[in-house]
Amino acid sequence: MAFVNSYGQSISFDCSDLIKELKQDIEEFGKDILVNVVTENRQGVTIYKDYTFADDSKSAFDLRPFERVECMTASALLAIYEQENNIF
Repeated sequence: MAFVNSYGQSISFDCSDLIKELKQDIEEFGKDILVNVVTENRQGVTIYKDYTFADDSKSAFDLRPFERVECMTASALLAIYEQENNIF
C-alpha cells in the first residue's frame, strides 16, 4: 500500500529501479549497511527519492531547499521503497 496522507489520498513514487539497485547492494554488502537517503515532503507524506552509502564521501547530494537527508539501514529503506512503489 502506498503512503496515505491526512486527507486519505494514496501517495506513491515510482522507485522500481531504486528497488532493483538496492536489492543488489543488499546482496553484495548486507542488509545492515547504512545508507543516506534523500527525502522530500510531498502532499503531506515523506517520499524517499534516492540513496547512497553513508560512508561514501564522494556522494554528497546536491539538495534542493525542500529536500533533506536521512540515514537508515538498507533493509529499512527497501521496506519503505516497496511500500511507496506499491501503486505502480
